Amino acid sequence: MINKPAPVLSQIVDGSCGLRRSPGYARCAAFLVALLLSLTAQAPAQQIPALTVLPPDLATSNPALAQRRAALVQERAALHGKINDLNGRCASVLAGSEADTACQKDQAQLSTALNSHIQKSKDFNADAQPEVKDNIVTTNLEALANKLGWSLDKQARLRTALHKLGSDGDPDATGGQVRDTWQEILNRGDDADLVREASQGRGLGSPGAGTQTTHEDCTIFALANATGLPYGVVAARATELISQEDWRSPSERDNPQSYVESKGLNGGEVVMLAESFGRAEVVPSSEFIKTLNAGQPIMLSVVPSDGNVHGGHEVVLTKTFQHGAETWFVMSDSNQGPVKRLFLSSKELDTILQEKGAVYRPEPGTTPALLR
Repeated sequence: MINKPAPVLSQIVDGSCGLRRSPGYARCAAFLVALLLSLTAQAPAQQIPALTVLPPDLATSNPALAQRRAALVQERAALHGKINDLNGRCASVLAGSEADTACQKDQAQLSTALNSHIQKSKDFNADAQPEVKDNIVTTNLEALANKLGWSLDKQARLRTALHKLGSDGDPDATGGQVRDTWQEILNRGDDADLVREASQGRGLGSPGAGTQTTHEDCTIFALANATGLPYGVVAARATELISQEDWRSPSERDNPQSYVESKGLNGGEVVMLAESFGRAEVVPSSEFIKTLNAGQPIMLSVVPSDGNVHGGHEVVLTKTFQHGAETWFVMSDSNQGPVKRLFLSSKELDTILQEKGAVYRPEPGTTPALLR
């Protein structure tokens, strides 16, 4: 019988820590240790992904996300210690011995724990990265409002609305469920009972701003529908906003109209534009009925009819009414034109809804001022 080393778990440092001479590299490397699994010669290497860094204000506003990251940091430090211990005990044991058997068992258990940690890290990053992106947008929009000389009241209202933005609706709705739901809504058409009941409901029912064509400018149509302003006025304000966003690329700032038509606006930009015309507020789905009954349309980001849960489409809720024992809504969708109204139940809205709603209110007794 020959004396052979037992398989060991080698260590590598995650490359996301940056330059070795950069500040904080040693600390980053200590926490972001990546581990190479070599249970067999054929086993593929797996690397622990670097954990998304949370800006301080995001960590404060989202303590649950910050706690998840802290727990993962602790867990990978513990795994690192276990790897060192296993290597120290098992680097050179007699094949087939009791020690070899024990090492193989410990290694298998550690491998399972490591795989679990890798998946949890990937899940955390998937949840954290959109939050970090939104945080960057929020911070920059607040800075832009200050740069533009907005009043302290408007800046405070914008800040409150931006920090209220967040997901809403059924988080477990699948692309297939969304497609089926949209098909039900579109096939429903002008159902006579729904039209009659909706006409008695509370809220607005005026025609929309027009029909969306091949462009991705649904947010402009939604803002125009919600504010009652012409499409061209809202579009001009949107392009003006993008041209002044320092974090945009030069090509985007130089061609804001092209960007609006090809990419559309994000939720934060919709809120800032609404505030530029008057007053903006963000409301959760639990307040939709009260808001509509007060005569305020609600701009919503929903999953598009193709079921792409990573995409988005902006619509406007204009009315609420009772149908049977359930609350229903009237929805204006720029894809359907300025006159056609869609009817959907609370359950259907919950299925397609992505985010909390944005509400526009005019400034009492004033005319919307230019953004600049």
